[in-house]
Formats: sequence, C-alpha cells, structure tokens
Amino acid sequence: MTKEIYSVSQLTRELRSQLESGYRAIWVEGEISGLATPASGHLYFSLKEKNAVIRSAYFRNKRSLTSIAPKNGMQVLVRGQISLYEPRGDLQLIVSFMEEAGEGALRRSFELLKQTLSQEGLFDAVHKKALPAYPQKIGVITSISGAALQDILTTLKRRYASVSVILYPVLVQGEMATQQIVEMLNRANQRNEVDVLILARGGGSLEDLQAFNEESVARAIFNSDLPIVSGVGHEVDFTIADLVSDLRAATPTAAAEHVSPSLSQMKKEIQDVDQQLRKTLLKHLQSSQQTLDYFTSRLIHPARKLELLEQRRQRLHYQLKNNITQHVSRREYELRGLNSKIQLHSPQNRLSLYRQQLEQDKRSLKNTMLRKLTDTQRNVFGFREKLQIMSPEHTLNRGYAIVQDKQNRVVLDSDSTRSGDEVNIKLAKGNIDAIVSRRNQ
Repeated sequence: MTKEIYSVSQLTRELRSQLESGYRAIWVEGEISGLATPASGHLYFSLKEKNAVIRSAYFRNKRSLTSIAPKNGMQVLVRGQISLYEPRGDLQLIVSFMEEAGEGALRRSFELLKQTLSQEGLFDAVHKKALPAYPQKIGVITSISGAALQDILTTLKRRYASVSVILYPVLVQGEMATQQIVEMLNRANQRNEVDVLILARGGGSLEDLQAFNEESVARAIFNSDLPIVSGVGHEVDFTIADLVSDLRAATPTAAAEHVSPSLSQMKKEIQDVDQQLRKTLLKHLQSSQQTLDYFTSRLIHPARKLELLEQRRQRLHYQLKNNITQHVSRREYELRGLNSKIQLHSPQNRLSLYRQQLEQDKRSLKNTMLRKLTDTQRNVFGFREKLQIMSPEHTLNRGYAIVQDKQNRVVLDSDSTRSGDEVNIKLAKGNIDAIVSRRNQ
C-alpha cells in the first residue's frame, strides 16, 4: 500500500482551499482581544470567548462599511471568511463587516422579519387604507408620559382644535411594551370609537424601538380595520410598524399633521368652494335671466295678439280665396279643353268634317280628271298630227303612190310580181288599175 505524503506547503494550501470554499460568508460573535492597529490601516485582533479564540484580520478597504471604532473588550458581531495563513499555518478569520453584537442581533432579526412579512404582502400598497379627510375623533397609542404625546396634542390643537382625541396609553419600550401595544390596537378596533389611529413614540436606539419591530405588532396593525399612521422615532428611524401602517410619518408631530386638516388649508378650501358656489349661482342666475328675457320677448298683449290673429285670418282668407279662384280657373280651362276634344270627336262634327273632306276630295278629283283629260286631249292631238304626218295619205300628197296586188298586199319588191300581173295604184286622189308589162331591178 502506497502512502500519500504531503509536503507542508501542499497541506497548508489544500487546507486553505477547503476552508475558504467551505466557510465563505459566516457570522461570528466574540470579544475583541489583542487589537493591533499598524500604520497600514489594517486591524489585527483575536475574537475570543471563555474557551476558544480565533485570530482575525480586518483590512482597510473593508473598514469603510462599518461606523464603529473597534477596541479591546468590545463584544462584536462580524461577517467574514475562514482562511489559513500559510507562512505560519495559522487559522484566521478575514473580516468583511463588523457591528456591535447586541444591535447586530436585533438588526438581523429586523431584516429577517422584514423579508418574511414582505413576502406575505403585508407591506403592499393594495392593503393601505385611505385616511379620513376630516376625522371627528383621533386615537393615539403612545406613552402617557412621553414627549411624543405632547407633540401630537400641541399639533392637533394648533391645526384642528375641534377634534376629539382619545388616548390609548401603552409602554413604548421594555418587556411589556409589545403586549400592551397589541392589546390597545385590538381594543381600539373593538370599540370603533375613532376615525383614525396614531401609533407613536420618540426616537431611540434600535433596542429602544424593538417593540415596534415585533411580528405580533406588525400583524395587529395589518389586521386593523381602522387606518393607522405610524410616527415612531425621528426621521432616520425606520421600523416594521412603519412599513405595515397605512401611512408612515417621519415624527409624531408629522403624524398629527397627516391626520388633521390644516385650518389655513380648510379656510382655503372653504373659500374655493364659496367662490365656486358664487360662480355656479351667478351662472345659474344669468341662465335664468336669459330664459326670462326669452319668454318675456315672446309674451304679447291680448289686444295685440287678437290683432295679429285677425291679420293672420285675413291673410289666410285671401290665400284661400286666391287658391279657390286659381283652382276654378284651372278647372274651367281644363273643361274648355275637354269640350273642345268632345266637339272634335262628336259624330255630327266628324260627319261635317267628312262632308267637307268629301267635297274637297270631289273637287280635287274633278280637277285631277280635267287635268288628265286636257293632257290626254293634248297628247291625242299631238299623236294625230304625228299620224297625219306619217300616214300614207300624207305621203301620197307628196307625189308618192301605193301599189297593191289583187290580194290588196302592198308590193314592195319588183320580184314579187310577174309580167301580166294586175296591180292597183293608189294615188293621192283616186286609184289606177294597171298590168305589169316589165320588171326593172
């Protein structure tokens, strides 16, 4: 079996690596001892308790994160990383943050509760209740002997003297403070005698304000049906109660100012409302006056009304008479037109028209026939003259003769005759019988 042998540097290096990876960011509480403050600005000390001690280093670049001045014997809470200083093989804590131990525990508790309640939605704006604008009664949960109560009463008297104030006295620090605050929150809600609650106390350390950082107080505030204004501590103080309340005020005085309307502001609002009412009334009066003027202008004296009615009657009578006259005239015109059409299409009239047309046609026919006859006679005379010109008698009168054979056929060719044939020669005056003795071509 082969033995694994480490060199010293190997062992210290491996131990350092395992320590730094396994203890990266841890919280350690202890008492400062052997504090050394060299010129480099780094701090070297030991954290010890009864039976243990661990060497620590707080380097200058990390010291700006804390406001405390470390000193021997101080109980502190530090956050850091475990490491090993190889040259000497010393285990040491490299510190990155330091605070006093008591307040540190409270702050860790504060941050843890804050994270838990935030995840549950207790701080969400959707749950915040609106404050009444003009509360009649204001409840104050605070110490009866504290300066916070006097600040609240003085502010309310100055700003809103007419309001009633009901005090729910409680302790504001110590072991019994948390229980009393929860009881008074529940009692105020059960009585339901005020319009808004102020939860207040003066300033103090984180430990002094611890009652307002308790979970039971936070849940009592969240479950309240009454709106709650928190005025815990001074402006720099911030508690869980501030986060859960419906409104966080920087101081008790500021809380009283938030729940009470300012007299000057109220006066201004009243003046604004008065001015608005005056404007509205003036506008209404002007509108009413305009309406009155309108109806007045339309209001007429009865005599004048009768006169206007008589004028309107006469105008309508004239229009009616004119319309009737025009209507009668149109009807008479239409009637005359119809009579004309009737007369035009009556049998007697049509017969008369037909007679006239017949006479006209007879005259036209007679004239036409006369013209035709005259034209015909003229043509006959012309043809007669042409016939006379072309007639045989006319030809004979010019010295010609017509030769006919025994069959009264006109002899046109000498070849159609023979010697000894008898022929008749017709002259212009008289006829001659002859015998063909010879033919000539």
